[in-house]
Amino acid sequence: MIKRKKINKVLVLLPILILIITLGFTIKTFINENNEYEDNTKVLSTISQVLDLNTVKYTYSNIVAVKKDKSINDIKIPFTEQSFIIKYEGIINGGIKPEDIHIVENTGKKIKIEVEQCRILDHYIDDEKLYVYDVKNSIFNKLDTNEILSDISKYKDEYEEKIIEEGFINEIKVSTKTSLSNLLKNIGYEEIIITFK
Repeated sequence: MIKRKKINKVLVLLPILILIITLGFTIKTFINENNEYEDNTKVLSTISQVLDLNTVKYTYSNIVAVKKDKSINDIKIPFTEQSFIIKYEGIINGGIKPEDIHIVENTGKKIKIEVEQCRILDHYIDDEKLYVYDVKNSIFNKLDTNEILSDISKYKDEYEEKIIEEGFINEIKVSTKTSLSNLLKNIGYEEIIITFK
């Protein structure tokens, strides 16, 4: 009698158990087949919010000797010579902007992204690590703080050109590709293709 009751309970519970397992597999399949990030707008929004688009940070020190004088029509004015040495530290951030990212294909499992350009996003000088040494002024040409800042701005542009020639943009590409790939894998993409113009 006890055995029969146990068999009846098993027979009642078995269909319920089968139903739960079937529903579980169906829901899992549905979730896997319907990646919520199949919507391009949502993918781009997630990239912009989650991913730090400054993918490479470059810190450097520079020392510049400046010699100049005042002139009129390329004729030097006597007693206006000026010289000084600037030592400073700069920080260059390289990466991409959200508008640089274009989704070419998106199936929910596979995504193909084209990055329009990698660039220097900002470049600034650490004010606390800016020093001016060996200042030689003439009586008619005193050193002006604005002139120093103007000189630094010129050398910043030169430094950017230098690191670009040394492969800084390629470094940004490698870092950007790695960061984008990791993010896209984490939100469910299995095949990720990232190209650069």
